[in-house]
Amino acid sequence: MVHSTKAQRETAGPSPAAQWLAALDSRPAAASLAAAQLAPMLTHMLEHPDQALASAHIVATAKTFKALADMGRDAAVRAQLAATDLARATSTLLRQTEADLSNNNSSGRAERVFLLVQLLRCVCNQSADHDGARAALLEHGAVAAVARVLCSDDVARQPLPLGQAAFGAALNVALDHADCADALLAAGALPPHVRALQPGSDALAIWPLVCTSLDNLCEREAAVAQLEQDVACAPAMLQALAANARALAELGDDESDGDDEPQVRRGAMRTLLWVLCEALEKSAVVRQQLCEPAHVLLLLDVLDHYLAQPVEPAETAELAAPDAQPPNRPMPQQNRYADAAAQMLVGVSGEDAALALFDDAALTARLLAMLAPERAGDRTHDARAAAAALCLGNLARTDAHCEHVVRAHPQLAQALVGVWLGDAQTVDVRTRHAASGLLKNLCVAAANKQRLADMGLAAVAARCMRTAVVPVQANCIGILRHLVNGASALQTAQALLAGDACALAELLDAVRSTDIDGIRCEGTRLVAAVAKKAFLPRAAADADALRALQPRLAELDLVTPLVRLIMLDGQRHPLLQQESLVALTVLASAPAAPFAARLVCLLVPANSVPLATPLAAAEGTVAAEGAVATEDTVAAEDTVATEDAVAVEDTVAAEDTAAGFDELLARLLRQEGAVWPQTTLQAKSLVAQLQHAVKQDPAAHDSLGLEILHTKLSPLA
Repeated sequence: MVHSTKAQRETAGPSPAAQWLAALDSRPAAASLAAAQLAPMLTHMLEHPDQALASAHIVATAKTFKALADMGRDAAVRAQLAATDLARATSTLLRQTEADLSNNNSSGRAERVFLLVQLLRCVCNQSADHDGARAALLEHGAVAAVARVLCSDDVARQPLPLGQAAFGAALNVALDHADCADALLAAGALPPHVRALQPGSDALAIWPLVCTSLDNLCEREAAVAQLEQDVACAPAMLQALAANARALAELGDDESDGDDEPQVRRGAMRTLLWVLCEALEKSAVVRQQLCEPAHVLLLLDVLDHYLAQPVEPAETAELAAPDAQPPNRPMPQQNRYADAAAQMLVGVSGEDAALALFDDAALTARLLAMLAPERAGDRTHDARAAAAALCLGNLARTDAHCEHVVRAHPQLAQALVGVWLGDAQTVDVRTRHAASGLLKNLCVAAANKQRLADMGLAAVAARCMRTAVVPVQANCIGILRHLVNGASALQTAQALLAGDACALAELLDAVRSTDIDGIRCEGTRLVAAVAKKAFLPRAAADADALRALQPRLAELDLVTPLVRLIMLDGQRHPLLQQESLVALTVLASAPAAPFAARLVCLLVPANSVPLATPLAAAEGTVAAEGAVATEDTVAAEDTVATEDAVAVEDTVAAEDTAAGFDELLARLLRQEGAVWPQTTLQAKSLVAQLQHAVKQDPAAHDSLGLEILHTKLSPLA
């Protein structure tokens, strides 16, 4: 490359850039550009870049790129420019100008910043919807130079116009272009985006650009790794969200004076909210960075802000769009932004690192206030209460925390039972779902079972279990199963059997017919637990009262759902299979009860095979609430069934669907496949108990079932 001397650079006379500018006329951009002959000027810049940057010509050079940037707004002109060396020339001068400024070259600094702004504008407009230009800019180093500009202090000092040009260039060059986005991330462009979210009118003006560019970069996997490494980024984004919420509250809703600041803030804040929500969804490390009381309180501030905002008419239609919702919603909302804030709150509080938050007095007081029952039925307050219940349920994952909640805050426990779960006429279903999840956690602790039962939880859960809302129904089943396996067993069993059309009878109908795993599996476990408590009572104090329930239980078909669970779910959930076999053995031993006869009848394949045939369609269409996942945390007692909430497999092996209960029992006796040894022993105990039962009254049993018992199963036992 030929370099001119300083004397040559400083000689008077117009530069090629100035001459090109003079050749432009008032015709449309495309025609004017063609007439002005851009190629020779670009060639000169590439051969003599130091002359283009000399003090005598730098302003003309800047004006040239300003004109090119202005022309680049037109799609037809962009196509013309892409066929020239403009990307290469822009990249060359951009790299050199950025280097001069970063080296604190104070000579003509204002002119160099002016040129830098125009070069960045040129990058921005060249790359708009043009992958060819983006690739050329990347090849010649412009993308890395843009990242270095973003990392400089100049952007923070001059949000306008330098920051605006730099973030605009970063956005356009990387928009839907993976290579450019990855290059920006590799050059460290992510943290400057977060640092740009600062107060001040000039900084606010570029928030939309910054947030949109940040959103684009965070779609790349490399962005998650950078957020994990830079522990200040996620907290800074959250602080910016909360500060924006406070600023909007101070500004109010009056935009009659033409001030567009509220609208700018709201738009940028929504984009940033989405960015942070998705980052937390993707990374546990990022969630753990927010496991501080101050950060969770800020999340609650953001949630309160969005709950107080009406849904704008333009957004109402978008709420139904599947891609308009954040991932893994903890509860459906009418306001998708409040939904995203709640999602973040649940995600952060679900981390093990967040358990220490339970001891923070300010956070606890805030959550308790959100769960105050006096305003139950108010839509906004109900939504706050739902978020607080989900958060508190995550924090109360240890027995010590669960016991403390019920012992130290009995009014809260009573409100959860009687109002937030029990008052179906007043409280909306989202809040009842969240409250039932919290109560399900609380009643895992042995010390809480009797306390909560005394507050009426067993009766409330038995009543609410009859709802058609699947998540609430599933949580209520879980509550009753926890309560029946403890000191509150008698109260729970009595609540399930109260009345002529008792709750247990309705549950039996549900588990016999549904293909919803969470209902069938957990419901059948509850049936098994009730059967064992009534027919094999161990608590001396309640033994007689539990035995008194046996005649009522004998009127119900407890056997069929237990057999169906073994046939449908035994291989996937061996512990549930074991529990069902234990319950069947207990029922088979019950004197003067029809359970053994029913079991023998189900040994006939014609009677049992239909039980293992999945329904053509699940019972009913689950409403929006039905898509809600139960809390991320499952207490130790529930860890056996972490897969119970997944959908039933679409296909079932032909061999299994054709096999009857007798064949499955035979396989357990032979210990074929992945069968626990204790399951085989339990199967043998069941067969032995059936043999004993049929000896007492052979005529009461199905003849075909008896034959199968004697010829096929007894020899294996």
